[in-house]
Amino acid sequence: MIGRIVLLCCLLIAPGLARGADQAVVEAARREGALAVASSAPGENFQKFLEAFRAKYPFLDIANGFYSGPTGRVLARVNAEIDAKRISFDVMLAANMAAFIEMTRAGKIMRYDSPEYASFPAGAKADGYWAAAQAIGVIPVYNRNVLAPADAPKSWLDLLGPRFGDHQIAIQNAAAGTQFNQFYLLERALGTDFIKRLAARHPVVMPTGAQMTDAIVRGEVMIGASLDHWRAFGPTAEQAGLTAVYPTEGMPLTLAPVGIIAGAPHSNAAKLFMDFILSSEGQKLLDTDLYGMYSMRTDVTAPAGQKPLAETHPLLPTDLDDYLKASAAFPQHFEEYFH
Repeated sequence: MIGRIVLLCCLLIAPGLARGADQAVVEAARREGALAVASSAPGENFQKFLEAFRAKYPFLDIANGFYSGPTGRVLARVNAEIDAKRISFDVMLAANMAAFIEMTRAGKIMRYDSPEYASFPAGAKADGYWAAAQAIGVIPVYNRNVLAPADAPKSWLDLLGPRFGDHQIAIQNAAAGTQFNQFYLLERALGTDFIKRLAARHPVVMPTGAQMTDAIVRGEVMIGASLDHWRAFGPTAEQAGLTAVYPTEGMPLTLAPVGIIAGAPHSNAAKLFMDFILSSEGQKLLDTDLYGMYSMRTDVTAPAGQKPLAETHPLLPTDLDDYLKASAAFPQHFEEYFH
């Protein structure tokens, strides 16, 4: 079943070249004078990214229309505006590829042929509509001050060993997009029996990755089995003893696409934003420097201390119809096992 998963390490994409903005688009954006972004990227770092964009285009007001929230809220708010035909947002970034696929098919994402799409692999974009602004790995993480490295798991299947009993493993709840991607990809790679046996360990179900991180640090759980990989790196994580595991079977990826909303009131400013966020410059700033996440561009290196993306054996869906069907059914599917 592993053959149904994209192993991106075999994809070689030529590095993108620096490109100048289309001056006609720049002048049209100057007349628009603003850009409204809805984003699920966590914390204040996305504000820093927006300031870097505004430094390039200081004539754009990017503050008044900015909305930040969890993925579900971002999608709900944007879709509510679309349904009401009162669109105020221009660009959406949200960690839910299934939603972008559905919205594109429904005509809710504007077509824009950014030259930057050419630098993204096929599994991380829909040419002319969206591409992955961020790539979030889902991995097991443990606290080496609580669990000796020799006893730590090396694979997903190791989580099923007798060392990790009831309530010693933590996962995220069904509302987390990363949790859906992890279970979808592992179920297809390792079989439904893996999910059933993991459920038999009675893992602790947590609403956020931040809460899971805190529980690992305090020693309340031995393994965070569904943690966004970037939380395990950086000075604070290192000092706390957090240690990442790159499982031998591969690392499920959650993509956070970015695209222009159909009917965007500032569509030219949105085009400038798309070109910037998907460029090698924008990807290095957003992913490597600010968040410590992966970029799907091969000309953007992995953050310090992390394995190159290809060496993690990253997993992505290939059957998009199956992926969409599973996404719609996931809350009920999750509840069957982790009620």
